[in-house]
Amino acid sequence: MEIKGLKIHFTDKQKNKILEDVKDILDSGQLAAGKYVQSFEQNWSKLNNCKYGVAVSSGGAALEVLFRSLDLKGKEVIVPTNTFIATYNSAMSAGAKPVLADVSYKNMCLDLENIKKNYNENTGAVCLVHIGGIITSEIEEIKKFCDEKKIYLIEDAAHAHGSTFDNKHSGEFGIGAAYSFFSTKTFTSGEGGMVLTNDEDLSKKCFSMRDYGKKSQWESVHTAFSNNFRMSNLTASVGNSHISEVSDFLAKREKIADYYSANLSDKYEKILPEGKSGWYKYIVYLPKELNKKEFKENCKNQGLGLPGGVYDQPIHLQPVMKEHLNGKSFPVAEEICVRHICLPIYPNLAKEEIEQTVKILNNLI
Repeated sequence: MEIKGLKIHFTDKQKNKILEDVKDILDSGQLAAGKYVQSFEQNWSKLNNCKYGVAVSSGGAALEVLFRSLDLKGKEVIVPTNTFIATYNSAMSAGAKPVLADVSYKNMCLDLENIKKNYNENTGAVCLVHIGGIITSEIEEIKKFCDEKKIYLIEDAAHAHGSTFDNKHSGEFGIGAAYSFFSTKTFTSGEGGMVLTNDEDLSKKCFSMRDYGKKSQWESVHTAFSNNFRMSNLTASVGNSHISEVSDFLAKREKIADYYSANLSDKYEKILPEGKSGWYKYIVYLPKELNKKEFKENCKNQGLGLPGGVYDQPIHLQPVMKEHLNGKSFPVAEEICVRHICLPIYPNLAKEEIEQTVKILNNLI
């Protein structure tokens, strides 16, 4: 038995709906943003208890549209070093100055202590990343700090599909949240992203910023400088169909996570949410003495594929960052990136595959 680290799953019902939608789109000739994009926006925002959704071309685009719309040019934005580089790039591309911060050992997320260490009078925003689907239990304290300092709280929710804390979704804590629908994500449109917000003025700015700063979709009247971050009807039809079975998909992920938590050896340090995770990733720390590369190779040799980490190499250790660090150190991020692995967790992971995964991992440890 070979267990894959990740398999993208669409039900037959979802596939048939996508084919119907694509035919309708091609028959109509409306391939650019239209009723399918609007439907995707309405459905995803409603699922996450937010008033406004703005569909864009990627999760990074969603962040950049947010940063641009909040006019953070010249301002510092605190971001965790343990994230995908899009979090950093999008702030920089919007004219802001991203400032890297270390993270919490407990949940791999940006914490209040490290936010305070990096805050100054030129800080314009904090960008939290909900790593693996975990919304930090400090989020209300972080929100309070941001409110007191009159700076924006932005949520990078690329991993947080279906995640909540105190029954609140991403986008309900900060001024806005950026979701990704890339192929590996819990719900996907292939490529794509979305901004969610409860702020009407911000949503209007985001709609403009995703389309060259235009006054409206079909008017070439530009009220701000921006770029093309649009989503097409074709992309939206895939995403909209995939989120149609959100409850079932999330329930299956949760069932797998519960099995891991109950049956995995305590020699693995489990990184568990205090709120409700959508389980984009199930994360554990390996014992310090184990070499992660060798361990993953041993898993592979026994037929167990492991999905990608979050993240195996923090931003400050990326080759492109050599000239941007100013001698700062990030000891926690470096340790957790070296020590963590993620386990297979997707809706079509069979019962025997889950059991075999735990058996292999417990034997290896």
